[in-house]
Amino acid sequence: MTLLGLYLVFSAVLVSGRLLRLGNNDLLLPRDLPDDATLEPNQPHFIKMPIDHNASAQGATFNNRYWVNASYYKPGGPVFLFDSGEQDAAPLLPYYLQEFHGLSAVMRLAKRYQGLAILWEHRFYGVSLPFPVNRNTTADQWKFLTTEQALEDVVFFSNSFARSNVNCTSTNCNANDNPLSLPVHPSVTPWVWLGGSYPGIRGAHMRIRNPETIYATWASSAPVQAEVDMASYYKAAERSLTRNCSADWVAVTRFVDDTLKGTNETKKIDVKFDLLKARLSGPGGNTTGASHLTRQTANATSNVNAASILMDPLDFYQYYGFGASLLPFCNRLETRNGTQDALESGLAAPLGIDVAYRSFLTAIAETDYDSVPASPDDPVTDRSWMWQYCSEYGFYQRGDPNNTLSIETSFLSLDLFQQQCNQVFPKGLPSSPQVQHVNKYGGWKMQPSNVLFTNGEFDPWRTMGLASIEDNSPKRTPSVAIPKCNEAPSDNSSFFGITYSNMVHVSDMRVLLTPDEAHSNFQTVGFYSPVAQEPFYAGLGLFQLALDEWLPCFKGQAS
Repeated sequence: MTLLGLYLVFSAVLVSGRLLRLGNNDLLLPRDLPDDATLEPNQPHFIKMPIDHNASAQGATFNNRYWVNASYYKPGGPVFLFDSGEQDAAPLLPYYLQEFHGLSAVMRLAKRYQGLAILWEHRFYGVSLPFPVNRNTTADQWKFLTTEQALEDVVFFSNSFARSNVNCTSTNCNANDNPLSLPVHPSVTPWVWLGGSYPGIRGAHMRIRNPETIYATWASSAPVQAEVDMASYYKAAERSLTRNCSADWVAVTRFVDDTLKGTNETKKIDVKFDLLKARLSGPGGNTTGASHLTRQTANATSNVNAASILMDPLDFYQYYGFGASLLPFCNRLETRNGTQDALESGLAAPLGIDVAYRSFLTAIAETDYDSVPASPDDPVTDRSWMWQYCSEYGFYQRGDPNNTLSIETSFLSLDLFQQQCNQVFPKGLPSSPQVQHVNKYGGWKMQPSNVLFTNGEFDPWRTMGLASIEDNSPKRTPSVAIPKCNEAPSDNSSFFGITYSNMVHVSDMRVLLTPDEAHSNFQTVGFYSPVAQEPFYAGLGLFQLALDEWLPCFKGQAS
C-alpha cells in the first residue's frame, strides 16, 4: 500500500506507507456508493483459522474472512483467488467480485474459464483478527503475523474445500450457503492466484512454497526482494521527472538539508517557516491557512518534518505517476507559477538557488492536492503493516546523501526508520528486519514456473521486483514468450512478464470504465491505474494466453 507506498511523517512517529494505501474501514461496501447501485449480495464467509500453524496440537483459532462469487462456476472450473493483502478487504468487494463501474481480472478469468472467484482477507487486517490490533497488542500476539503464518493460512483454507461431491452439479452447487462443500480442492482443480504489490509477493511465494496448492500466479508490481535499505524508492520517481524539474528539485533538497544541518539558527528557522507556510497555503496566493503560523512553531518543528515537506508533491505519485501528479507541480516550479518561460537547464543553475527555492515553495502552495479525494487511514492496517515491514520486509525508504540525484531529504535515515519501529513496538522486534525470511524464496533471482510478473516502468516498487534496473539487481528483462507449463526458467537473465511503459504501481488488476467518485478516491485506487486502461487489457490478455497453455497440463497434477 501500502504505503506498500509512501512513508509519512506524523510528529515524532514515522508510519511506513503500506505497499497499498487503501484505508476504508467499511465492512461491506464503501459509504459513497450511490443509493441506486445494484450489486450482488456476496455476503462474507468465515473459516476458523489456527492462530499458530506450527502448533503440534489443535490450538486457538480466529475467524478469517473471505467472499465467494460463483456466478460463472461450473464443476471442474478453476479457482481464482484474489488476495487483498495488507488492508481491510471489504472495500474491494464491489469492485473486484461485483465489477462495479468496471471490470476486474479475477471475474473476467472466472467467466472465461467457468471458475470460482474468491476474495481473501489477510490475517491481522480487516476483521480477520486473531487479536485486537492497537497500541496494546503484545509482542506475544504480534509474533503470529509473519510471512509463513499468512502463507500457510491459504494452504489451510484451500485444503478445507471438498475433494469431491457427487451431489454437486452446475445447478445445485450452493457456494452462497457452504462454499467449502464445493469440489474445488487443489488436488482436483487448479487454483490460480492474483495479487498486486504485497499480494503479488505472496503469490510468487506460494507458487514456489506450495505448488501443490497454487498452480499459477499473476504477480503484479511485486517487490519480491526484501531490503532494509530502499533508497531506490525515490530514484524511480526522479527518473520520471523532466530534467529541468529534477535539477531544481535536487538543488533545493540539498539546499534545505545543508541549511538545517548548519549552525546558523536564524536561517534554520527561516527555512522551517518557509516550508510550513508553503504547506499551509493554497492556490491563488491564499495564505489564510498559514495565518497562525509563528516562528516559534517553526523552530519547534523537527528537521525531518520540515525537510519532508519538499516531498509533498510525491504523495500521489505511486498510483498517478508523473503526468497526473508531478507534472502540474513541475510546470509551476519551472515557469515560476506561469510568469516566465521554462528553462531547459532549470532555475538553480543559471539564476541561483534562491530563485529555485522560492519558486519551489510557490509551487507547493499553488498545487491543489486537496482536490485529490482521500479517506482517513485505517489504524489497524497501518499498525499491522508497520509490524510486517519492521520485522521482516524492511523497505526503509531512506534519503541517500551520496546520491547526486536525490530528491528525498537525507534526514529520512535508516536509523530514523529503525528508531520509529522500536518506538511503536518496544518489545518483540529483531534488531533489524529479518529480510532473509522473505528472500529465501529467491528474491530478485527467483525462477518460479507458471507465474506472470507485470510492472510499471516508473513504479517505485519495481526497484525491488524482477524488472529492477538498480545497480545491485540482476537486471533481468521481461519476455512475453509463454513458458511451458510447470517448467522453471533455465535462463536467469529474463523472466515471463511485461513492463508497462510510463506506468506506475499495480496498473492492471482492474479497469475503470465509468468514472465515479468512489472509484477515483485515492484510498481505493489500489490494483488499477486511474490514468490508463491499456495495462489491464494487455496483462489480462497475456495471462489468458498463458493459462490456455498451462491449465490443460493440470490433469497430471491431480492426486
